[in-house]
Amino acid sequence: MKNLTLSLDDAVYHAARVEAAKRRTSVSAVVRTYLQAFAQGKIPAESAVERDRKERDELVRLFRQANLVLGYKPSREKSYER
Repeated sequence: MKNLTLSLDDAVYHAARVEAAKRRTSVSAVVRTYLQAFAQGKIPAESAVERDRKERDELVRLFRQANLVLGYKPSREKSYER
């Protein structure tokens, strides 16, 4: 078995220890389980930033497909039409 050293923010580590204790396990066991699933391809390697970018790109594609104009500003006459 290999040892792995991680660097975590103190608050994240503390929260992880509390959550692991609630589940009657350890942070090491949680990380081990996660990495096993990751290695088996059950968890995508995609980060939250990448997911956000893909979702924005998809929205832009859908807007273009629907012929929507982003940032439309009506004329003064149109705004005050009675």
